Amino acid sequence: MDETSSQATTSAFEERVEITGFASSGDGVGRVRDGRVVFVEGGIPGERVELLDVRTQKKVLRARAGRIVEAGADRIEPRCVHFGTCGGCRWQHVRYPAQLDAKRQIVLDALKRIGGISLADAIEIVPSPDPYAYRARARWIESGEGLGYRVRGSKTVSPVEECPVLVQSAEAALTDRVAAREFRLDEGHTEESPPGGRRRPSKEWVVTAGTSGPALVCRSFANKAARRGRQAPASVSIEVGGESLRVSGESFVQGNALLWEPLASTVRAECMIGLDSVASARFVELYAGIGFFTLGLAREFAGGLALESDRSALADLAFNLRRADLTDRVEVLSGRVETRGDLATRIGYGEVLLVDPPRIGLDPVVRGAIAEKGPSRLVYVSCDPATLARDLRELGTAGYAIGSIRAFDLFPQTPHVESVVRLERV
Repeated sequence: MDETSSQATTSAFEERVEITGFASSGDGVGRVRDGRVVFVEGGIPGERVELLDVRTQKKVLRARAGRIVEAGADRIEPRCVHFGTCGGCRWQHVRYPAQLDAKRQIVLDALKRIGGISLADAIEIVPSPDPYAYRARARWIESGEGLGYRVRGSKTVSPVEECPVLVQSAEAALTDRVAAREFRLDEGHTEESPPGGRRRPSKEWVVTAGTSGPALVCRSFANKAARRGRQAPASVSIEVGGESLRVSGESFVQGNALLWEPLASTVRAECMIGLDSVASARFVELYAGIGFFTLGLAREFAGGLALESDRSALADLAFNLRRADLTDRVEVLSGRVETRGDLATRIGYGEVLLVDPPRIGLDPVVRGAIAEKGPSRLVYVSCDPATLARDLRELGTAGYAIGSIRAFDLFPQTPHVESVVRLERV
């Protein structure tokens, strides 16, 4: 779009809009005078705002909230000085109880709109004990701009000197790394473009905090160039359900340290509830990771089968089972769940199936295997309401019905929400 058409588009929408709800992205939702829906970054339900930077994107209108004509009752002052520039948090300007209400509604809307599922009862959401100082894992980008997080929708880095959502040890690691970087630059170790004009590539760091002690900061090995320089992985330990779990720097762990215990205990309880004899039953777990849920289940069930593909997570899982003296209770299979030719047979091994897939949800191959050989009990841990709703719709055709559903606010100050669903095959 040229400059003239861009100005014309903007001037056509110089109007005040009433924000009536939140979208799953975290943007406020309203309508312009001609009836079209507009998604407003920074808008809060119950207020009127002037629109800035209105643009058409994939046939919908998007804008930023400009002047607040009538502020909503749930608008507060953000705690972080980087809010609005940093792409990490989206809702620091929203009161925490209103964030929880919005997340309940996001789950309900996805279930109804995508899954065709209408729940008679309200969804319980487990709040974070503290909406700040909760995050035990994060990714930082180091580039010529500084050390920080990506700007929303951009590869540009927003430098930060503080991050109030990090747990104390991770915040301390950020402070130390920023100070060390500034020292290097002060000493003349510039990160500007070298001779020849090519800019040095950015580095990505992963910070992981354990239950105690200093946080671990290590290079992310998301690309081949970084993997060539990898060293022996360092690790931290977390305490969950009476178990001590090793977490290496490359392994995934749930981000909210304050909800580790409630999440693990809820999943364990949903796997066990109503079973005639847990001690003689077996479980199957897909996407087992480091064993965050596995070890607790292995203590209760007669045996289990755990599938995982990530090399670092597999090493941690094996170590954690060995240290807990549970190796003989759980068979660990490596490789991608989606490509196993014997997946349906493996799923049929147990009386309970636990799945904790990535944000994209269950692959059609996995849903097909569950439909063919899935047990009577399925517990689904989801980090995305949209893919959860899609999968529940498809699993419903295989005879699975929702027995319970509970949400967890693992990421306060963002629209992200975790869900734990127990399904029974009828």
